Amino acid sequence: EGGERDRRRMVHATNLRSALTRLGPAFVKVGQQLSIRPDLMPPEVLKELQRLCDGVDPVPDDVAVKVMAEDLGFDDVGQLNRVFDGMELMASASLGQVYKATIRESGEDVAIKVQRPDMVKKVSLDLFLLNKYGEFADAVCGVVTKQVPYHVNFLDCFSRGSYSELDYEQEAANQIRFKNELTKRKCEVLVPHVYEKFTSQRVITTSWVDGVKLADAPKAQIRKLIPIGVELFLTQLLDIGAFHADPHPGNLYVTKEGSLCLLDFGLCAEVDEKSRHAMTKAIVNLLNGDFESLISKDAKNLGFLPEDLDVTELKPILTKILAEGLLESGSNMHARKRKFMEISNELNEIFFRYPFSVPPFFALITRGLGLLEGIALSGDPDFDIFQASYPYARRRAITLFGYGGLARLNRRKSRVE
Repeated sequence: EGGERDRRRMVHATNLRSALTRLGPAFVKVGQQLSIRPDLMPPEVLKELQRLCDGVDPVPDDVAVKVMAEDLGFDDVGQLNRVFDGMELMASASLGQVYKATIRESGEDVAIKVQRPDMVKKVSLDLFLLNKYGEFADAVCGVVTKQVPYHVNFLDCFSRGSYSELDYEQEAANQIRFKNELTKRKCEVLVPHVYEKFTSQRVITTSWVDGVKLADAPKAQIRKLIPIGVELFLTQLLDIGAFHADPHPGNLYVTKEGSLCLLDFGLCAEVDEKSRHAMTKAIVNLLNGDFESLISKDAKNLGFLPEDLDVTELKPILTKILAEGLLESGSNMHARKRKFMEISNELNEIFFRYPFSVPPFFALITRGLGLLEGIALSGDPDFDIFQASYPYARRRAITLFGYGGLARLNRRKSRVE
């Protein structure tokens, strides 16, 4: 009986992957998001969905190479082959596929990512359908709840990010910027070099990186590198003001030397200075258990609640959810999942009765943080994203507000207690 159940699961997992692939690039992204959530998906489904990161059926080589030659300004494929040697398909994802080649003149190994044909048209259809869903959700929620309509704005932010992924020149600019910013901050993360000479709107060429996906690394290595990954994410979010919003298993590598490597900078987002400061305070207040400040100040500063809302009635309900769902549930993912199921009614009541809104850029923040947490859980089922975030958030708070400012945050917590 157990064998038959496992077989059925495998069939369902394969069918799910195939359906997401047929539905289009935006739905493949959803599958990628789920592919590293062991707290949400059974192992059979995780393994199958991870093929969406770099195992989507590729377009024929002659089609891809023709796009490459045209976009880089070569007269024909023959001229392209006189520049690059040994071109070999290595991976194929939802928007493009990656070839390994050698620059004949210098002998350098490079990764050449080329976009699939007609991607703008296909992505536009997916995003149009998502926008229609957002309009429907806002209309329904506006009638049956007190929510401030946010679904359209939320999805618009995702759409802008998706369109930016189709511009490989923008991706190259993002990658160069992040490499410079992370180097300045002495982050222990490798970002490959961009060959601007061989980069265009549909082709990007970077230095080749030998390694394995972080999700496929030994569990001990995942546990060692995830704290660096968390600090990397928070450095982008709270300091640089721009962050890589697509750290799925195909984009986080471990090099042969054991370093963490970040790839694919197509989906990035900006966070303004006011929001960076507000998020730093919110993280410190959350981990200090200062729900008074988190609800009455941080939630308003970040745009989750209207500035003029009286939160007196809301505080005890939200405090219970934050305390039981995030802090008191412990680090074990199964315990936290059970806790969230137990408080789901209270959570639904809050969104039904109060004018909550979700800031647009949080669509990408939650995606990026969720992906990172999922990889961490695969190496350590007891991983706690909140506790892992605290050391860097505290240092950042000291940088922004000084030791006195941090002490005031802690004193405010003591007064609440």
